[in-house]
Amino acid sequence: MLDDLSPAVRARLAEIGQRRQFRDQELIHSAGDPAYMAIVIEGAVRLCRLRANGTQTMVTMVLKGQNIGDLQLFSRRKVKTHDAFAVGDTVLDIYDERAFQRVLEIPEVMIALYRTVALRLMGTMEMNDDLRSLPREVHLAKTLMAMHRRAKDPSSLFCLQEDLAGVLGVTTMTVSKCLANLKQLGFVETGYRRVRVIDPHGLRGWLNGQLNR
Repeated sequence: MLDDLSPAVRARLAEIGQRRQFRDQELIHSAGDPAYMAIVIEGAVRLCRLRANGTQTMVTMVLKGQNIGDLQLFSRRKVKTHDAFAVGDTVLDIYDERAFQRVLEIPEVMIALYRTVALRLMGTMEMNDDLRSLPREVHLAKTLMAMHRRAKDPSSLFCLQEDLAGVLGVTTMTVSKCLANLKQLGFVETGYRRVRVIDPHGLRGWLNGQLNR
């Protein structure tokens, strides 16, 4: 979102919002908390959903410059739908319902929010299509490439296999098997809490070949 805004509007948003800092893995909010919009200024936010067995499943990662929570402010209940945790030292500009109404009075922000929602909808439709049509290994490779492009440090992607399983809608065992195959092909390495894409050009070429079949 921030990439679509002029410096003057960014400064205006900073004046309206409340800046807060969070430590790595600190809980930012829980599902059911009052809704608010936030913009990630530094770090990242990991959105998770609590399963019936008590485990947390990652739904998505919100990166620097991106916004979260705006749609919940338009909902009837106006509450958070996921738990949120800081990834690294994280800084957020937070807008409660009253501040959000002030934000909506800025035309440039309205256009940026509309574009962001449209891109998210397109991404969701693409992911649903991938879930139905792509082999799991190919879907995982496509997800890793997207994460690699967006990562602040592309050399390492900080995520658990459980997180990848939650994003892809498969079991951890399936993710482990697919990662092992990609490792054997020389595209990735795995370590504690991280996956490293060691040959992005090779992975991209292999992925394109699979998608064009």
